[in-house]
Amino acid sequence: MDAIKNNFQKIVEQARKDGAKVEMLVSGGESLSIGYSKRKLESFESTQSQMAGLRVILGANQGYAYTENLAEESLLRTYTEALNNAKTVQTGETKPVELVKPQAVKAMPELFKPEEIAMDRKLEVARLLEEKCLEKDARIANVPYSGFNESISFKRILNSEGLDQEFKQNYYTGYAYPLAKEGEASKMDGEGFFARKFADINATEVAEEGVRKSIARLGASKLATGNYAVVIDREQFPTILQMIYDYFSAKEVHEGKSLFKGKLGQKIASDKFELVDDPFETRGTSVRPFDDEGAPSQKTVLFDKGVLKNYLSNLEYANKMSLPHTAHARRSPASQQAIAPTNLVVANGEKSLQDLLSSYDKVIHLASFEGGLHAGFKQSTGDFSMPAEGFLYENGKNMGPVEQFVMSGNVMELLRDIEAVGRDYNKPGNSFICPDVLIKSLSFAGA
Repeated sequence: MDAIKNNFQKIVEQARKDGAKVEMLVSGGESLSIGYSKRKLESFESTQSQMAGLRVILGANQGYAYTENLAEESLLRTYTEALNNAKTVQTGETKPVELVKPQAVKAMPELFKPEEIAMDRKLEVARLLEEKCLEKDARIANVPYSGFNESISFKRILNSEGLDQEFKQNYYTGYAYPLAKEGEASKMDGEGFFARKFADINATEVAEEGVRKSIARLGASKLATGNYAVVIDREQFPTILQMIYDYFSAKEVHEGKSLFKGKLGQKIASDKFELVDDPFETRGTSVRPFDDEGAPSQKTVLFDKGVLKNYLSNLEYANKMSLPHTAHARRSPASQQAIAPTNLVVANGEKSLQDLLSSYDKVIHLASFEGGLHAGFKQSTGDFSMPAEGFLYENGKNMGPVEQFVMSGNVMELLRDIEAVGRDYNKPGNSFICPDVLIKSLSFAGA
């Protein structure tokens, strides 16, 4: 018996009486988190969750409501709340909002292959992530952040047009961030993993790489203020993509909030910059066979040799703006409909990281943005001024770590100033899949 479908059919019947259309997004899953501290088990948490979000459409108006109780009475109450919200909302729009009609989607059985792994093996991974850091180097004082996680998730979308799509996935993640100390100096960096098979996890390798990164930052000097060529590390270039993330949204374009507005078909980035949105890329965490209103996923070219090729749309904004429907609806059961990318993949090049670092007499290898986007990015203008750390290279030779500097610029200018991209990608476990990227000049405020 499919209780979710049976209960939804009763909502559909009520919606027809009310002259409304309705969509239900159900998501949930199970997770296990294990963490060690000072060689002792510190945290062990197992959780289960599920939630249903209803979107009710009355002509051009939409109302939302959600519940964690999927029983029939609760779902009908939630529908009534969403219906009342739709009656209250006055958008000023006249064009009716449509729902996605049933369509075939790509089968992705590789996403869901749950394994029977003994608990002691999971505990062992969590233990080793901390222990191997502490054993690797005497300068590691402690490991403030380390842990192992196992996740199983599902998403199902049903609507009154007869659509019913579902997919599941499972994966493992973990991380180790050791704190290195030498004299009065202390630095912390780390490494993580993302695996769809338990056998692919190598906790010792992850811990040792975390130690290497932390130790490499010790003995940092201050950087002299000036303009430098910079190689943004493959693990850090995702921060640049986060800056332009919302600019692709047709909704943001329509509302005049995107710096990409009016630039379709124009060359606004370096011809070295090529970017694709790929929801089928299994190295990424935003893989999915359909979007959050049930439309079949598809690859979308965003930049081709620096030319902006597409905006991203859901069904509503594809119709409203006469754009291709790219199937990029994004919402959770508790949120309203939005538009967002899936896995953003930057095309790689042919050069090694060392080749890029040898491109100029002086090059900064930017290894860490300190504080994330909120530390200094203005979305309305594209200007950024962000604390960062890295390494100074002279004639291709590492002169040591540098710290306490601020890198400033404008993200639109940065895209135009991309000079080369590396051949190697960042590790799996991110929805931004990036190589190392050489920018010919940026402003650095240091000592």
